[in-house]
Amino acid sequence: MEDLVEAVDLARQAVDFCQIGNPIRPLSLKTLAYCVSARYKQLKVTEDLNESVLLSREVLGLCPTGCPGRSAALDILATCLSDRYQQLKIMEVLDEAIVLGREALDLRPRGHPNRSNSLDNLASNLTIRYQQLKVIGDLDEAIVLGREGLDLIPIGHSDRSKPLNNLALHLFTRYSSLRVMEDLDEATVLGREAFDLCPQGHPDRSTMLSSLAQYLHSRFAQSKQVQDQDELFSLYAQLVQVTQIVFSNDLSAAREWIQVAEHFEHPTILLAYETSLRLLVQQVAILPSLPQSLVVLKNLTSSLAVDAFLAGLRNRSPTRAVELLEQGRGVFWSQLTRLRSPLDDVIASGPAGKTLAADLTHLASLIRNTLGSPAADQYDQLCHLNLKMQSVVTRIRELPGLSRFLLPLPFTDLQRAAIGGPVIIVNACKYSCDVLVIMPDGDPVHIPLQITLESVHDLSKELHTLTVRAARADVTREFAIFLRKLWDHIVFPIVDFLRTTTPPRSRIWWCPTGEFSALPLHAAAPYRKGQQSLSDLYISSYTPTLTALIRARRHSPSTSVASQGKHFVAIGQAKAAGETELPSVGAELDIIGQSVSDLATFMRIDGEDSCVSRVIEELGKNEWVHLACHGLPNRTQPLDSAFALHDGHFTVQQIIGCDLKNPEFAYLSACHTTVGYEESPDEVIHLASAMQFVGFRSVIGTMWAVDDGATTAIASTFYQYMVDEVGRLDHTRAAFALNKTMKSVKIPFDQRILYIHLGA
Repeated sequence: MEDLVEAVDLARQAVDFCQIGNPIRPLSLKTLAYCVSARYKQLKVTEDLNESVLLSREVLGLCPTGCPGRSAALDILATCLSDRYQQLKIMEVLDEAIVLGREALDLRPRGHPNRSNSLDNLASNLTIRYQQLKVIGDLDEAIVLGREGLDLIPIGHSDRSKPLNNLALHLFTRYSSLRVMEDLDEATVLGREAFDLCPQGHPDRSTMLSSLAQYLHSRFAQSKQVQDQDELFSLYAQLVQVTQIVFSNDLSAAREWIQVAEHFEHPTILLAYETSLRLLVQQVAILPSLPQSLVVLKNLTSSLAVDAFLAGLRNRSPTRAVELLEQGRGVFWSQLTRLRSPLDDVIASGPAGKTLAADLTHLASLIRNTLGSPAADQYDQLCHLNLKMQSVVTRIRELPGLSRFLLPLPFTDLQRAAIGGPVIIVNACKYSCDVLVIMPDGDPVHIPLQITLESVHDLSKELHTLTVRAARADVTREFAIFLRKLWDHIVFPIVDFLRTTTPPRSRIWWCPTGEFSALPLHAAAPYRKGQQSLSDLYISSYTPTLTALIRARRHSPSTSVASQGKHFVAIGQAKAAGETELPSVGAELDIIGQSVSDLATFMRIDGEDSCVSRVIEELGKNEWVHLACHGLPNRTQPLDSAFALHDGHFTVQQIIGCDLKNPEFAYLSACHTTVGYEESPDEVIHLASAMQFVGFRSVIGTMWAVDDGATTAIASTFYQYMVDEVGRLDHTRAAFALNKTMKSVKIPFDQRILYIHLGA
């Protein structure tokens, strides 16, 4: 993707260099239009589509009647207009594309080398118009044009696969309307031929596979021939063979496999989910640019992990359910971890590992470059690179301790997350809501919940309304009613089980998915006489994934000797530009200094000193950090979520670029620091998770708006409980300290439950 972005930039520079009147300007414009259109097809950014149309119109304007390049200019503009129609559904746009396509075809008579392309493009647009207007003449003409285009390409030629596939689609469209079985049979025959012309590793193979699968599915529905169903799932099973280089159509085909397997309740359902998740991870791995990774995740991960989790439960394989959920959640952070510390374990294994790591990095770069090249040039290069990539990965897995390199962790490894206490996965999907409790040994315990996804959504909306009202009114009673609902419908069945296995006041970790992530499960309570709340029974923490919790418990060499104590920085900004003043920030930093200055090397940064560059510098020097400022969540562009500092925003994207030595504990005294990505909540991208990613083992975050007047009392009490028996600051006490603090401070009710602990 970065290479495609660079191609657009270079093409734009070429256009800028070729001023109006320059004879090569049309070629430069055409190249830029092609690159921008290709970027639109990847990212679906409307601005790219609009620009490609404008550029194509300019190219056509520079190619008058009789110009040799006019037919190509007509084809490019017709293609861009077809894309615009698909987005806007404005019939005049499609009609213009068809008119331009007819003109391009007239300029390419029989014998013209590009006539088959014009025939194919015009036929596709006619079929699209038929789907809207249902004029059978459009579809019949599309089939005639498709047959003529196919006849122009020799049997067995690799260029034949696309027109074969398109003609099959035209025939299938006619079958769907008229139910003429001969059309469906012919579409199936043509689909098989198109698929056979795209061997393993071909960029279009999964597109052809999806089309053929659609015909087989329809034919089985019509005739109930078992061989059609067998061929259908045998076809999908070939997606397992997709290896290191993954295209978006591979993942789309695997998602279709899931839908069909769910429909038939087919035994390949878990394999379909496993394959989809693996392909997702591998596709994101070749997108080193963070915003582009998020676009892919937003478009492709919706409900995939949580549905896979339920499929594991339905198939009576709770350990498999955990593995699949872990594989599909936090993909952004997992891939970013590889990019942040590329191949560290491989390099550390010795000279052979260092060489293999360099080879793998070089191959990844070559693959990205090849993916940005014209499609006609991709196949042979990608096959060669794929074989080399597989060879390098195989050799890396032969190194000591690296047998699982680039493979998801098995349950036996993931279960280590429960060493300090049970981990409770609370999963919400469209089919059901379920809990799995992971214990230090044995299989996970499944607890079905009597609540629907719609009800969870309603609870999330109710919580949002309450937190907004809490800023101007006392909503203690309403909050109590809300927390009783959490207890009755979600938490009580879990507590009922924990009472049989886990002693009171033990630690537990919540690992919620989807909209469960927005609910304060730690604060659930029955609010009935004689009954204890969850916070009375257990000490709650949260973790976005099991892997994140395991990583938080890892020991690493400290940069300071234990006898020298901790290095602690308190950062505050009361008057960030454009934000309301936070009068209590100064007092909050004062009380923290008084609480920890005898226990750590203490530094305070506030006012004009709390600028982004200084904060980044100090984060690299201190194991403990307390941030008191405005938190600014961005639910649609989560990498722009930020802390408001003196000279601007300290964003998630800047945080994850920090290089810290031995971070241990971060207290985020700011609003909404655990509010994440609205369109892909299971990626858990927010300020607190960014602090976890850069290495902080223990983090205090907030679920909604913080009352500035309550922060000093909370911080004062909290740090008293962070001191261990021998008088040292201990980050592993954070969950206990938070629990004790919220039972003792006198602050508004909503403020006592908005703080949560993440990590070890």
